[in-house]
Order: sequence, then C-alpha cells, then structure tokens
Amino acid sequence: MASPVIRALAYAASRLFYRVDHVGSAPRDGAILLLPNHPNSLLDPAVIWTTAERDVRFLAKSTLFNTPLRPLLNGAGAIPVYRRRDQGVDTSKNAETFAEVERALAAGDAVCVFPEGVSHSTGRLVPLRTGAARMALAAVRRGTSLAIVPVGLNFDRKTAFRSRVTVVYGHPFSSADLLTAEEGAAVRILTERIAEHMRRLLIEADPEGDAALVDRVDRLYAAARGRPRDPEERVARRRVVAAGLGRLRAADPEKYEEIFLKFRRYDERLRRFGLRDRHLDWRVSDADAVRFAFRELLAAIPLVPAALAGLIAFAVPYFATRAIARRVTPDSDVLATAQLFVGAVVYAVWMALVAALVAMSAGGLAGVVTFLALPLVALAGLLAVERESAVLDTVRAWLLLRRTRRETRDRLRRSRSELADVLDEVNDWLNAPGTHAPSGGRTPC
Repeated sequence: MASPVIRALAYAASRLFYRVDHVGSAPRDGAILLLPNHPNSLLDPAVIWTTAERDVRFLAKSTLFNTPLRPLLNGAGAIPVYRRRDQGVDTSKNAETFAEVERALAAGDAVCVFPEGVSHSTGRLVPLRTGAARMALAAVRRGTSLAIVPVGLNFDRKTAFRSRVTVVYGHPFSSADLLTAEEGAAVRILTERIAEHMRRLLIEADPEGDAALVDRVDRLYAAARGRPRDPEERVARRRVVAAGLGRLRAADPEKYEEIFLKFRRYDERLRRFGLRDRHLDWRVSDADAVRFAFRELLAAIPLVPAALAGLIAFAVPYFATRAIARRVTPDSDVLATAQLFVGAVVYAVWMALVAALVAMSAGGLAGVVTFLALPLVALAGLLAVERESAVLDTVRAWLLLRRTRRETRDRLRRSRSELADVLDEVNDWLNAPGTHAPSGGRTPC
C-alpha cells in the first residue's frame, strides 16, 4: 500500500502547481490498467494519482531508484522498469517487472503505465511501446478481469506555475477478444487499439506553434457561441480545432493564411481597446457595479494584506526557484518537475532562514511559530493574489468598456461572430466525406 504521506505530497504538489480539471473517472474498484500520455516527467504520476480517486501503482524507470527519489518511489509503491535506452541497465530484470504487475492486477490494484515509454514535449502522441499491451494480455490470460482505461493529460502551459491541466479519463475497454489471436498479432492489435483510444482524449498540437493558436481560436469560439466553461467540452472543441488547423493548412495554405489574417486583425482591434472576447458580452448596470464594488471592498480588507504579506515574504524564493530550475534543465518536459523539487528546497531554506532571524531577535519560541506560520502565509497569499488579480482585471475591463462606444463593441461582436462562422465552416469541411478545403460562404469582412 502507498504511504499516506507520499499520497498527500503528490496531491499537494499537483494541486499547488496546477489548476486541475478532470473529466470522467477511473473505476473505483477492481483491476485497472491506466494508460496516460507522458508530457511532463514526474508530475504526470502526481496528477494521475490526484484525479484517479484511488491508490495507483506506477511503473518508473529503474534508474530513478538509484537517486534521492528512491524513498518517494518506494513509499508510492512504484514498480521499476528496466529500459534499454538507460545505460548500464539489465533489461532481463523486466521479467520481475511483469511478474509484479501481474500480482498487482490479480490483487485488484490500479496500475499506471505510460505506454509511450518516455516523457516528451512533442505535443502529440508518439509511437507506443508494446509493454502495456503485453501486460494487459498476460493478466487476462491468467484469469484477471481487467479494465483498460486510457487517460489524456492536456496541459495548457505545462511549465507555468498555476496553469491548467485537464485530465480526461476514457471509457474502459477489454482485451479479452484477443485471447485466441496469435501472441504477436494480439500485442500489435492491442497496442494500436490503445493508441486509438488515447488519441480521442488528447489535444494534439505543436507546443511551440499551434498550441497557442488552438487556445486562441477556442476562446474566441466559446465566447462567440456562449459556451460554458466545461472542461469536457473545452477539450472536445480544442481537439477539433487542432485537427482542423493541420488539415486546412495542408489542403489549402492560402485559405489558412486568409482566415488567420482576419484573426490577427480582429485581435489587433481588441488590443487597441484593451478588451478580451468575453468582455464584449458584458451588460453591467450601475447597480450591479455598485454591488460588486461593495462586496469586493469588504473582501479586500483581509485579502489585500494577505496578498501583500505573501508577495513580500516569498518574492525572493519565487524568483530564485524559476532561475535555478532553468539552469538545472532546459528540457520543457522536465522543467516543471525541476521547479517543483527546486522550489521545495529553496522555500524550505528560505523559511528556515527567516525563522532563524526571528529567533535571534525575538527568541526561540517566536522563531518556531514563524516557521510553522510561513507555509500558511504562503498559501493564503497565493489565493489572495489570484483572487485580487481577477478583481483588478474585472475592474479594468469594466472601465475600458465604459470608455468604448457601443457601436465599436457591436462591430467587434460582429467580427467575432463572423470568425466563429468560419470555424463552423472549417469543422463542416473536416467532417465531410470530401476532401476539398472550405472556400467562399460565410467569411468575415
């Protein structure tokens, strides 16, 4: 069984670093094989553990067990896997890995395998290794009732502190129908089936280029059509947008450039007035504004001091963590993990230093109280900064809207609606039997 302390640390790490949404859920009991993509090194298991709502045993590369992470891995009940690409590793020990996985599944545990075999930052699902399929087939052949559960990890900006990750749990499926097939064919078919199920849960877009564009297109479309901020619908939309961008660019580059030239012109107009898509639909009466101001002024009485205390007390370790982590690794799939571990050390040293200074000037008891209180100050400050930042953004947008003529807002809304019509047109083309790119029809002025 996993250590409750390690489980709590994993939960705290993922919830602190990211805003976590999840869609669907893993089966609460019985043997399951969780199969997520792997874009974010050691934070991926933490996010899975946080959202699976049950204990999960993870496969981890054997070389990690020879590092200071060994107590964490043992406490989490991790199972070492011996990869050919790791220098000096005895891959024959994978027989022990497979045997341990079979025992765990036979006992009704949840086991998580990253079928890609390596973390990466391609923004797409890379070709899967066959290990997950072989584990699933071996368990079923031994009589285990096994549910295979694909998982999609969709990070908005995975290296950014307090960015969003949406975890999508797919529908469980079985490999029992492959038991009569020849071993090699069964492994190949199941590996392809796993990849197909995983792709349905992923927003596949190049993080250096298309990912930001997918996000921008989705925000415009959601605002134009009045879509709710539902994580499941957001992932579905972005999957369509990402697929459509690639196909449109390949089929008709001129049309692609034409559409996104109009996007850029629309964005330039928005920036000129300091507005965002969602602001165009605001209808705030003077009475609503007064009520909002009164409520937020009352809330600001405790929140502003908390935010200032957090900013003053932790500005140094915050910026030090970012600087040190970027020196430790330039790899984006490891950077968030580096920030997390570097931050744990930097913040602990900083709090100990502050507590020591307090103890020297006010006594040992005051130092101990300071050391125990500082984590609460950090958490309260973080929540207060986020809340008050959102309030300031709302006030700024309201003031800008008051200065913007109604005719201007109407023109911007029409442009936004016309761009959304173009996106619908592209989506219709994407799902049509033919292969011709969209042209003509509803295009923005």
